[in-house]
Amino acid sequence: MSRSLDAARSFLEQLEALGGRHGVVFAGEFSDIRARSAAWKTESVRSTEAGSRPENVRKNRYKDVLPYDQTRVILSLLQEEGHGDYINGNFIRGTDGSQAYIATQGPLPHTLLDFWRLIWEFGVKVILMACQEMENGRKKCERYWALQQEPLQIGPFCITLTRDMWLNPDIKLRILQVTFQKESRSVFQLQYMSWPDRGVPSNPDNVLAMVEKARHLQGSGPNPLCVHCRFNKWALWGSGEIEGMVVGEGGREE
Repeated sequence: MSRSLDAARSFLEQLEALGGRHGVVFAGEFSDIRARSAAWKTESVRSTEAGSRPENVRKNRYKDVLPYDQTRVILSLLQEEGHGDYINGNFIRGTDGSQAYIATQGPLPHTLLDFWRLIWEFGVKVILMACQEMENGRKKCERYWALQQEPLQIGPFCITLTRDMWLNPDIKLRILQVTFQKESRSVFQLQYMSWPDRGVPSNPDNVLAMVEKARHLQGSGPNPLCVHCRFNKWALWGSGEIEGMVVGEGGREE
């Protein structure tokens, strides 16, 4: 077990020792984040003009969850073919100040191409998915990966499933081969199958295991790791899903 995972577990044990008090502290900090986000908009510190443009509105899963213009992901791949530069996604800095993560929403049927443009353009090797395709009978994320013996063609991108496996009862790993203009790359997707809506798992062990596996697959390269849940709530103040992933991953960097 890595030293950083030991440190993360030690931190969680300290929270347990506080009893119910840590919940009050976190609730206050969470409210502060939301208040700061609202203040940034009011004071024009952060703007969301790109996501509000008529041509981009339908690319947002929710009209009130838009990426900040100052940190949004700007796509250039395939622009010459008439595709715009917009996707509902933000860069998030790592502990070293680099653009270590991309937080985005689960793709919609008409944003699947934009999602794979993002993955290819920024050389993403690992995707962390903190939701299911369907939840409570409602579509939460369009399937952007291939099934066994069923390649998926999304515009010029051909996606095939090389292998899938369960790492533990909560986490599935899919190894995808993505081909674009005769070049092929491997992309790893880690899906947390039981992440609760608008919350975090009660047992952090499998989350930490997912983060550890992601870091191993990512290696030491500079390319960002992509994190998504149902919607890109991080664009405003952070969803429980993405916060949990990035905080855990940030702990790995220390």
